[in-house]
Amino acid sequence: MVSGSRRHLVKLGAIAISAALLTGCSTGSDSAGGDKNIRMLVNITPVLTKQFYKDLVAGYVASHPGVKVTIEAPTGRGIEDTLKQQLAAGSPPDILAGGQNTALAGQMEPLPDEQWVKDAPFAEASELDGKVWMAGTGVQLQSLVFYNKAAFAKAGVTGTPKTVDEFTAALRKLKGAGYTPLQTGGEWTTGAQALMMANPNVMNTEPQWYAKRNKGSVTFAGSNYAKYLGVYQSWIKDGLVPKDANGIKYQDMINNFTAGKSATMVMGNWLVASLAEAKPGIDAGVFPVPTFDGSTPPQAANPAMPYSVLKSSRHADAAIDLVKYLVSDKKAITKALSVEGNFRTGYSYEASPLTKDIAKLLDEAGGKTVAIGPGLGDNSSPAGFPAEFNTQVQSMYLGTTADQVAGAMDKWWAANAPK
Repeated sequence: MVSGSRRHLVKLGAIAISAALLTGCSTGSDSAGGDKNIRMLVNITPVLTKQFYKDLVAGYVASHPGVKVTIEAPTGRGIEDTLKQQLAAGSPPDILAGGQNTALAGQMEPLPDEQWVKDAPFAEASELDGKVWMAGTGVQLQSLVFYNKAAFAKAGVTGTPKTVDEFTAALRKLKGAGYTPLQTGGEWTTGAQALMMANPNVMNTEPQWYAKRNKGSVTFAGSNYAKYLGVYQSWIKDGLVPKDANGIKYQDMINNFTAGKSATMVMGNWLVASLAEAKPGIDAGVFPVPTFDGSTPPQAANPAMPYSVLKSSRHADAAIDLVKYLVSDKKAITKALSVEGNFRTGYSYEASPLTKDIAKLLDEAGGKTVAIGPGLGDNSSPAGFPAEFNTQVQSMYLGTTADQVAGAMDKWWAANAPK
């Protein structure tokens, strides 16, 4: 698996170069007429809507008479939660779109040992017990700091921070200029943003940190996770993040940022689409999450729009054929990449200036990436890590200290690590 991860590092360098050159609950029953109904449980976001997925599969449906595709949105707290409910109810979908928890791997049909699988981003890195169970469409970067250029100018922040200390100093100036310095929020975003900020600082020297934590050879308390949590605690204390963050929804975070109320927001490259659609919007820039030593950080990354086929699918062959289309058809891939500003070697689309700037950041990092929670393949966290980390980080807004959070995470991991 290490070699698989290293192969991705090489590929991502090319991905960055390519991007830089851009010119630009249904029961799902089969019909009485005998059509196969393939049900896709998809991850819904402000830009990945049900209609987007319907349009994405339209080309496949048109060329495959007798096949119908039903797009289903999560009915629970998210795609994983909904899948558990559907499995318990005996009505799982045929395809899972999104969700990278390796605990789900046992529910999935192994993908065939074919070139289209090997070419799919992160497919090899997700391999468990010699079987590939998930194929991505592209590469998604998740440790970016978007910022309001006008806010930086008003606050007298020249240049973009490279160290965590410089970032904190900038946040103080932005607060003094009347802005919410760092836009945070509740729901899933609290812990996710903390991981986006911490992981490049933790895994820049140990990319296999999750695997080592599973073996007990590293700890949260003794790592840069604890150091970053300490910084985060100081930001809460000093009002550099919203004190009511736990009650702020993801869309409201975006609205606050695009309305010019907040000066910075840590998020993945998919935020570009929301920024582009916002009216009136702001002139936004982007820089990588700062590091403790000022070195250029790797980007925390995940497969963009990954797909898996459930073992329980009544139409597994057709479902795998649809996944093949989604991760290998040029038109489908390009449509998927462009909607969120994701990257893949050999594919180009008319990109926004902000997406081109993101591609440059990856170039400057030499294409190096590290895992974001929950990781992939052997370098994966126990199931439930992002949710537990999110809960613990949110508790800091209620007075839990950074040391207590790091200790709680070590205790949780030890209790949940694979034996």
